[in-house]
Amino acid sequence: MPASVPITTTEMPEGSALAAFAAGADFRDSYAAPLHESDLSPVGLALRLMSSSPNWVSRLMDLRNALVRPFGIKDTGRLSARTDRPADAYKIGDQLGIFRIFDIGAREIVLGIDDRHLDVRVSVMTASGPARYIVTTTVTIHNLLGRLYMVPVGRIHPFVVRAQMRRARL
Repeated sequence: MPASVPITTTEMPEGSALAAFAAGADFRDSYAAPLHESDLSPVGLALRLMSSSPNWVSRLMDLRNALVRPFGIKDTGRLSARTDRPADAYKIGDQLGIFRIFDIGAREIVLGIDDRHLDVRVSVMTASGPARYIVTTTVTIHNLLGRLYMVPVGRIHPFVVRAQMRRARL
């Protein structure tokens, strides 16, 4: 998928399993892109996204992990970790990339990380209408450390998501 593929800011899709979690979220964003491979399952979409991290994102994750380790925040590794199995081998509770799988539906997968400073959920969902998929991220912050963490992360996050969506070739 060329870099010129339109990735647009959008709303969380209706019917998303994230709706209840997002209601109390402190941070939320959603991005949509055309979907050319409509035969991919939600797990297949997530696998392609996670394994499509540009080198600069991998280096940024390494830096993030080194900086947060002294504060007791989880070292999550790289986004592309644990993406080497076939899509149908992943089940709820498994790790996919840096995330644990919370839900798998016919049109959506919900991934996430829970920590004492914040909880993250990511939905990858196909949309009805024109063939496209939507990546929605929500974050619920628990304490001051989570608020401080989200200051830089909230600003960098859109660049990371859009870069992965461009490289995923979906």
